[in-house]
Amino acid sequence: GQNFKTQNANSNGEAIVYESSKTKSEKIQYNYLTIPRGGQYRLVLSDKTEVWLNSETKLKYPVTFIKGKTRSVELLHGEAYFDVSPSSDNEGAEFQVNNQSQLIKVLGTEFNLKAYKDDDNVFTTLVEGKIAINLKNGDMQDLMPDQQAEWNPNTNSLSVKKDVNVYNEISWKYGVFNFNGKPLKEIMKTISRWYDVEIVFLNKKVEETEFVGVIRKNRNLEDILINIKNFGVIKDYERKENTVILK
Repeated sequence: GQNFKTQNANSNGEAIVYESSKTKSEKIQYNYLTIPRGGQYRLVLSDKTEVWLNSETKLKYPVTFIKGKTRSVELLHGEAYFDVSPSSDNEGAEFQVNNQSQLIKVLGTEFNLKAYKDDDNVFTTLVEGKIAINLKNGDMQDLMPDQQAEWNPNTNSLSVKKDVNVYNEISWKYGVFNFNGKPLKEIMKTISRWYDVEIVFLNKKVEETEFVGVIRKNRNLEDILINIKNFGVIKDYERKENTVILK
């Protein structure tokens, strides 16, 4: 929320913009950007790649990339949307995103990577262009627009869904919660990250109940809970400081 300027970057309080180094360097220095619960931020890397970071997310990235060398960042956890500067603008250098044992190779495209620590699977959704997902066991999967890869790190299994509703997957970038057809357990994970609350289910049977709704992220938490209650998904709820109990 504060303006600042350094030798390599400046910020208006809502985004950090890095400048391309005018000198050729063979040494990479890394920064870490951590977004807390309830936060959202935008980052412009030195190659002009734009990254939107969702709440409870951590990204490792170079202060500046080496000209002509592979551009590599690491999503340590959380969710990020990448609008990658094309290789043609970066002396042919490809762009890579590392996440656990998964490597995503990009030439110039837009995609969303969701890899939260408390989720069983990692989801990669392609919006434009083409990417290749490489696993450390040698498996590789190309992804085309409107496709979503679902990877389980525990079993190292990878599956692809075709014709997914991309907007539903990236609506967080536009300040919207899109919960169409999502189970309540998954919805409340999203709620807990954004509003920095812990969720407790007294009735475990409602965890898999699906909810349909689109809610703006600037809404009061109380309003969202009332909506879920009015839809008949839960009987009631109770708030105790930073804990929400669903009944």
